[in-house]
Amino acid sequence: MKSKNLIKYTLATFLVAILSFNCSESFLDFQPTGVVSGDDLTDPASVEGLVNAAYASLGNDNLLNGPYQDLWPLGTSRSDDGYKGGGSIRDVGQWNDTEVFTLNTPNNFGAASMWRVLYDGVSRINEAMRRLIAVDNAAFQAEIGVSTAQRLAEMRFIRGHFNFILKKLYKFPVFLNETVEKADAVDVGNRVLSDQEGWANIADDFRAAVATLPDFQEAEGRPTKNAARCYLAKILLYKAYVQDDNYQVTSINQGELQEALSLIETVEATGEYGLHDEFGKNFLWEYESQIESVWAIMRSVADGSPEGGRGNLSTGLNSSFGPGYGCCSFNHASNNLANAFKTDADGLPIFDGFNDPSSPQILEQPDLIANNMDLRIAHTFGVPGITFKYDPNRIFTKSYARIPGIYGHFLGMKDQELPSCPCFRQYTAFFMISRNTDQIRWAEVLLWKAEILIELGRQDEALPIINSIRRRAANSTAWINFPDGSTTGTWVIGEYTTMGDQDRARQILRKEYRLEFAFESKRFFELVRWGITKEVMDEYFDIERVRRPHLISADFTSGRDEYLAIPEAEIGVSQGLYVQNPGYN
Repeated sequence: MKSKNLIKYTLATFLVAILSFNCSESFLDFQPTGVVSGDDLTDPASVEGLVNAAYASLGNDNLLNGPYQDLWPLGTSRSDDGYKGGGSIRDVGQWNDTEVFTLNTPNNFGAASMWRVLYDGVSRINEAMRRLIAVDNAAFQAEIGVSTAQRLAEMRFIRGHFNFILKKLYKFPVFLNETVEKADAVDVGNRVLSDQEGWANIADDFRAAVATLPDFQEAEGRPTKNAARCYLAKILLYKAYVQDDNYQVTSINQGELQEALSLIETVEATGEYGLHDEFGKNFLWEYESQIESVWAIMRSVADGSPEGGRGNLSTGLNSSFGPGYGCCSFNHASNNLANAFKTDADGLPIFDGFNDPSSPQILEQPDLIANNMDLRIAHTFGVPGITFKYDPNRIFTKSYARIPGIYGHFLGMKDQELPSCPCFRQYTAFFMISRNTDQIRWAEVLLWKAEILIELGRQDEALPIINSIRRRAANSTAWINFPDGSTTGTWVIGEYTTMGDQDRARQILRKEYRLEFAFESKRFFELVRWGITKEVMDEYFDIERVRRPHLISADFTSGRDEYLAIPEAEIGVSQGLYVQNPGYN
């Protein structure tokens, strides 16, 4: 491991001495036993400790109700990509309720818990910022080695990150900054800013980060200027798709697309990032934080912190029942996703009829892999008869699944590691890994650029970008071969010769985005951003509810289900100040 992993290995040790904040009124008045009073945290070292505690909140995601750095229950199983999985439909049933939509309510325990843990992170950041503003910069720089301005820019970056998660989940979160004292937090409403003003607020944090952050950070995990440029481009891309009060996309702001494109081209010109030569390197501990990783959450195990490490508990339920694992078989691939990897004779995706019930079904007949396929299927989830997680001596079998009668055999693999990995650790009955959790990787930035070019009517310029992603995938066969080197499937990935008109180019881009980032918890949020959630989910449920009985009553309601409800408990704490999202009253 890199010796410069300051964030990864040392920040957690400060947690036991730091105040923790939350937007719940009862929690605001709570003073944990054995913590340091806020009045004592005024010297440079203590202020730096508060900064470290704010960073540590990035890794405070948890198994059941706070998987906010890998949003698989809300980005994957709430989309056409996957199912919740687990030991039964009601096992961690809050995520079943969001998967089927019809059972989801403002009292969903998972969504309410997510709100609280996210605001814990925001409050830590704001407290660190208040202390940074108050401390003497010369003394801070002399002792810590950086200016308070740089640390403030780092805090604004990670606050922008938390607010982005809140906004894509709840649409109208409460925007709290360092000027709002803890005791006054419940007096700030969630409709102070309009939808577009909310996006602008988040963008402002990243603009400040771009202006002040250095090009390089010695401590891995601290954001850089280029990471901030990329994240700002992402916010502008989301903001550009203007939604009405019913969450329908009414226009696409060309100026914001142009600004995002300029940011991406500036980053490209630095040559800092690139694509891995092997697709699978994005999903192995040995290659974390290398050329394709733009910004990631630092993870560790056996580092002396509570609970055995700062490993990724967001995905702690998702291990299979294969040898060396044992729990809990959450996060399964859908029939629809598996069939989406089919290719035609030229190795191009099949857009129409790929999921037709009358055609061969990859998940209905799990050993059927002889037809032309995009090999990224074997990098994305376990397929019976194919090597699992790049170990030629470990063949994925149907026994890896816990209850295949409900959720099928196929478990997500990108977020897993082999039990033999030094990054793997059992935590009680569950498992954690210390591979860093990528929030943005370079392939995504390239596809943002392709998307922007298409929306600007320059789709021919998007062609080489999309083909570069496909070319890398086509060359990533070696790690999924059998032990004797023979191929595990008929892998055929071709390149496009034309993008066609703008509508066809959109279709190509969106398909490529799905195949490249399947099971990276992005799918549902992209459907919402593009304004196509209703049509995609209706088509999905029409077929899938017949295949999977747990979806028999599933139904997506446009104008409601694009976002979660504001938790009912939080509306109560605010004494009705918070306004509920449409359709949940």
